Amino acid sequence: MEKHPFVEFLNHFVPQVARKFKQLNQAMWILETTGSDDAADLKGSLDAEYRFLFNDAATYKQLQQWEKELTDPLLKRQADILVRTFKPNQISKKILEEMAQKEATLAQSYGNFRPELDGKKVSENDIRDILKNENNVARRKKAWEASKEIGRELAPQILALVKLRNDSAKNLGYSDYFQMQLDLQEVDAPWLLKTLDDLSQKSDKAYASALDEIENSLSHRFGVKKEELGPWAWTEPFSQEDPLDTRELDALVSGVDLSKAGLDFYRRMGIDVKPILDRSDMYERPGKNQHAFCIHIDREGDVRTLNNVKESIKWLETVLHELGHAIYELGFEKNLPWLLKEPPHMIPTEGMALIAGRQAYLSEPLKNLVNSPQKELLQKAEKSLKRRQLIFSRWVLVMTAFESELYRNPDQNLNALWWRLVEKYQKIKAPAHREHQFDWATKYHIGLAPVYYFSYLLGEMFASAIQEALAKECGASALATEKAGQFLQKRLFSPGNRMSWSELVKHVTGHPLTPDAWIKEFS
Repeated sequence: MEKHPFVEFLNHFVPQVARKFKQLNQAMWILETTGSDDAADLKGSLDAEYRFLFNDAATYKQLQQWEKELTDPLLKRQADILVRTFKPNQISKKILEEMAQKEATLAQSYGNFRPELDGKKVSENDIRDILKNENNVARRKKAWEASKEIGRELAPQILALVKLRNDSAKNLGYSDYFQMQLDLQEVDAPWLLKTLDDLSQKSDKAYASALDEIENSLSHRFGVKKEELGPWAWTEPFSQEDPLDTRELDALVSGVDLSKAGLDFYRRMGIDVKPILDRSDMYERPGKNQHAFCIHIDREGDVRTLNNVKESIKWLETVLHELGHAIYELGFEKNLPWLLKEPPHMIPTEGMALIAGRQAYLSEPLKNLVNSPQKELLQKAEKSLKRRQLIFSRWVLVMTAFESELYRNPDQNLNALWWRLVEKYQKIKAPAHREHQFDWATKYHIGLAPVYYFSYLLGEMFASAIQEALAKECGASALATEKAGQFLQKRLFSPGNRMSWSELVKHVTGHPLTPDAWIKEFS
């Protein structure tokens, strides 16, 4: 390894970062699983302390110089990562602290909020159950409206954060926070917009056909004209999932232990996920984050997932998805430097998680997952996967366009913007009198996972490209085989953050990321 002052700096600096990183993640886990005031305060304080580690201007300047001088690839990559980590923290400690505390408070608000329906507090799973099973249109509308109640409470908190984020980005020479994040994530903005537009255009006919099928079915089910259908007619509050056949498909997982199904699935890949499941928090309760995520607490093997499992095919998909993130995190080459023990971007880890989640709908893997011989239902699941992909692609377009506009001008009528984009991309008619509501603020990612959502669709594109690579390299596209597990371990997981995400995509598939494999598979 190169003899350079940067090596001495790493030996001194990285242990400090690693310690604070672990403390912060432990506090975040407590906050997300309890929603307590103490956990929110602790997480906010530790988050600020973590950001302060990357705040020193002289160190930032020195790192920029070292990055130019270094020739050793691993050292140069670590310098590059540190430069991109220091850059957004080159603002006052007061603002860094304020942002950290506001994010912790917002996370606590999300975890604790439960809307009221007919005088009773209900969870997200309760809302989904009503939208899945209820045929009474008035009750569906009430449930859908209840799912949006949180927006009014959270919108002021989110807007305060948006403006702080924008101020910090402008202080660093960017037009807004959205553009800064793309740059720091090594994502070329013109390429991103062109790629999403290309995928949208090439799948427009397929989406129109799927939407027509959905609207005809929902119109018949609820006894209303197609033009009278609103978002309340779908089985999920954001109309981002396939609303057809959900009750039938859920019957496939009736009585199935979803954690065990995940355990058995990954065992067929030659990977033991039991230690991950043992550390995970799998079921819903008051105060707990109602979503799902995977977290690597220390980059030394403490990987765990948070879920809110119910007996549904969606939660089977989610368990497989989060475990996909987890096996990626555990697959880094053991002797990698600490700074490189992470994915280079969320795109490749989403690619792994998404291809894993798809197995809940593909007839052959699903048959093994739920031990079911019901051929007709298994075929329906596979048809649902295609509709899901098309539907979700349009939802990502809504989210990406909305966030871009949110950070460009946070003072505009954001709910009017939200529904314009829903109508433009999803082709779903806005309900009456929503212009001055706060429906946009109900989506978790806007407040707490900003400038992230495009990663899901690029991850879906990558998942389809991985599918093609598996067929070529392993002789079959089946994921649940030891050969597939070995291929992914060697090509995808092992490199960690040794290279940029775009280089990693080429390393895994042999070519740059394009929509072509996804278009071929789903359009």
